[in-house]
Amino acid sequence: MGLRGHYRAEPTHEQGISFLVVCFGETRLALPAEGVRGVLTSGEAGVGDAIRAVGITYRHIDLAGLLSFPADFNASDTRVVLYSNGRSHAAVRVEQVFGLTEVEPTQCVPLPAHFRGDERSWFAGMFLHERGLALVVNPTWLLGEMAEVVSVASGGMSSQSAPQIVEGGGSC
Repeated sequence: MGLRGHYRAEPTHEQGISFLVVCFGETRLALPAEGVRGVLTSGEAGVGDAIRAVGITYRHIDLAGLLSFPADFNASDTRVVLYSNGRSHAAVRVEQVFGLTEVEPTQCVPLPAHFRGDERSWFAGMFLHERGLALVVNPTWLLGEMAEVVSVASGGMSSQSAPQIVEGGGSC
């Protein structure tokens, strides 16, 4: 009789998906964590159309404005999230950062069928977060090919970079 090692097989678990959960008012959004490059205070971010950090320029994207969410950026909890996929880079101002959270893939579900419009491109799914629902921002949409958006601000014209809507949607 020979000696044999015993191998106890551990059940395989699906790896969790990490998100940075942020909010605008009562609305929670989740950014896939692999794209988060940093979180700055308003003071650290400064003012201007872009932020330069570690040799990379992050263009401001007014996510609250694009999604028509009310936002108060005067609070002390306001932060700027630096987000990138390696090719495109964005600085997104948020009212508050809840922090990193990890969810099981089964907890991340597609948008319900009654979402039929552009929001299917904006959001990749949703999951329960604490006592609320977090909508997962589609990074392809957020960082998609930049389009020039012209808005009327303070009686004058100003332009900013904004993501173009791309096909997408689905589960996280």
